[in-house]
Amino acid sequence: MALMWTITAGFMISLGLTGFMLVHFLKGALDSKDSTSIDPIQEDSAE
Repeated sequence: MALMWTITAGFMISLGLTGFMLVHFLKGALDSKDSTSIDPIQEDSAE
């Protein structure tokens, strides 16, 4: 029973680390500042 809990905990930790690394490196590759400099938001002056 202890082996099952150890394997489950290790699997959850490895999934968490993989997800963290994926998000971390995608945030670096997809710079959110580029979206405003490439395609700036148009001000709606018709109102």
